[in-house]
Amino acid sequence: MKKNILLFALFCIHLSSFGQFNIWEVNGSLVKINKKLYASRCEVTNGMYMTFINSLKQSQRKDLLIIAEVDSSKFLFVPLKKHYHSHQAYANYPVVNIKYDAAKLFCDWLTEKYNTNHWRKFKKVVFRLPTEKEWMDAAQAGDTLAIYPWKGDKLRNKYGCYNCSYHVNRALPPNSIYNYFQDMPMKTGSFLPNKYGLFEMSGNIAEMISEKGITKGGSWKNDSTFLKIKSRDFFDGNGQISIGFRYFAEIIEK
Repeated sequence: MKKNILLFALFCIHLSSFGQFNIWEVNGSLVKINKKLYASRCEVTNGMYMTFINSLKQSQRKDLLIIAEVDSSKFLFVPLKKHYHSHQAYANYPVVNIKYDAAKLFCDWLTEKYNTNHWRKFKKVVFRLPTEKEWMDAAQAGDTLAIYPWKGDKLRNKYGCYNCSYHVNRALPPNSIYNYFQDMPMKTGSFLPNKYGLFEMSGNIAEMISEKGITKGGSWKNDSTFLKIKSRDFFDGNGQISIGFRYFAEIIEK
């Protein structure tokens, strides 16, 4: 566990800041699930996603920009509407408010950028959204009986701290300012990783998978039911303030 935390700390040094594509960031993000499949340690951040947006702007792909755009207007609070997707302070927060098609487009872009970079870790990969089974395998981290990504069946650890962010008080509306956590995602890496070294597989934001309209892991807006590895939730494919994604990498050639 200590080794995973140290690796993540080193990985954070290379996180994007709304700038140029960073191959070291991508190489450092990859965690082995099996011989042919790796997953990103964290959900895709605003920083990395805005690097993608900047790349589309530089190539003047207006058609793709329409698909990839973020909809910040869905946030309730004005500061988040203005700054969440564009300010450096939120660079390491998970990107939300994007369409399912935008997540797939990002993976296509990342595949092209990665496979043409001299410093890549693998010779050829395909970045994509995971299938539901692949996502569950990653969350279980080798324990097929696991209920949550962490050990045991409790939502708090032995010190009484929550293992993830979720809608704690079901008696309050999901957007209530009295929620235990703020009405927004938390920074990636805010909670301990699972045994594979993957952060926030449950809670924080729900994650899109390859099956359109399905998310896994639950989010800060969901009650604890959706945090279970076997649980699933549904959405219409449009951007929401509690839904983002994590890329998986299928190794084609080492």
